[in-house]
Amino acid sequence: MTKKRAHHGHGWTPSDLRKLKSLVARETPRAEIAKTLGRTVSAVYQRIVTEQLSPRQAPSGRRRAS
Repeated sequence: MTKKRAHHGHGWTPSDLRKLKSLVARETPRAEIAKTLGRTVSAVYQRIVTEQLSPRQAPSGRRRAS
């Protein structure tokens, strides 16, 4: 049986978002942020994109030729 994360199924609290913003500002690796916040790397990445915290970490989808 797999172990569930501490925040499985729970939303992001204002405190979680403050910590996330602080860690992103310090250029902490996503894996370390995930471990600190008790979330998956995917959850952290998605919240970074949603909150537009780091343009460098935004998805880089392919561009179509015009």
